[in-house]
Amino acid sequence: MDVERAAELAAAPSEEAGTPDSIRITRQGKLRVWVKKALDFFESHPDKPLVLYSAPADVSASTIARLVSVVEIIKREYLKGRDVSAGDASGLHQYNELLFEQQGRIPAEGEDRRDALQVALEGHSQCVTRCCCRVADPSWNSVKQAFAPHMKITLSTTAIMRSDEKRTTYQTPAIRRMSKAAKARMRKRQRKQGENGEEM
Repeated sequence: MDVERAAELAAAPSEEAGTPDSIRITRQGKLRVWVKKALDFFESHPDKPLVLYSAPADVSASTIARLVSVVEIIKREYLKGRDVSAGDASGLHQYNELLFEQQGRIPAEGEDRRDALQVALEGHSQCVTRCCCRVADPSWNSVKQAFAPHMKITLSTTAIMRSDEKRTTYQTPAIRRMSKAAKARMRKRQRKQGENGEEM
């Protein structure tokens, strides 16, 4: 299977996400495919929000950094494609949600909880002792990670009202302004067109 085709399949809307307007960022996909898909989406549906998300995974396999990179590229390319001749061009509104999913179950109370915590702490103390003594023994275990982090970022051309404000952070859109030199060139061009229109 072609690598780009695999990336397109990975970027296809997932039924798990619950919305058809979403892109899942994976470790194997191509950045340019996701960026093109997002820019095409905003061109065809400027009033709808787009959700980009990473799947829950352990820290070593997390795609959160890749997700943030893709979002920043999308925002930059979207703003670059906007027409500033009519005035200032506004970028995309960004809503971030950092989420986690519990992988292991630690009992809430009782002997089982005490035993589970003690095993986790013993593994951590062995790690600290062996690392300090610089003993290279592959048989020791470190603390097992109980939560798998993942992230969901919503991009929109307009501000959206969010009901879960406590868990969501908001990033204002960048504004692309026309430079003074470009404004002067535009005024000069308009004056020249006005003079040509009067002569005819």
